[in-house]
Amino acid sequence: MKWVERAIFCMAMLGMAPAAITAEWESVTQNAVGDRFLIDKSSIQRKADTVFYWEYREFPQPNNAFLEEPVDQPVYGVVLNWSANCTSKTQRLRQVTAYDKARKVIKRFSYGENGALFQPKSGSSASTVLNNVCDR
Repeated sequence: MKWVERAIFCMAMLGMAPAAITAEWESVTQNAVGDRFLIDKSSIQRKADTVFYWEYREFPQPNNAFLEEPVDQPVYGVVLNWSANCTSKTQRLRQVTAYDKARKVIKRFSYGENGALFQPKSGSSASTVLNNVCDR
């Protein structure tokens, strides 16, 4: 786990979002194919019914299908910025940074208020992450 924290810290120092520089990454779950889901505890902020947070997903195998737009390199990790409504259990994707196997930035996508709206399937890894954040 320590190497993941160091890698994410290095990513932050190489130009990621300022919130990640003081990140406190905590492992939340791992799915059947080995994808790991972590949240930055220090990024969780509540504003009325909305909670904002950063998530890191690490893929043991390339997962380019995760991105809405094609990239020309295999994606082994993404850092995601979400806003979520804990009552309706929906979340909006605000920003994505995709990384290669060496943890170098492939591409950044910024969506802001226009990001896709998701409602994770109950029992899924994404739902587990959302519930973890909402229960704090």
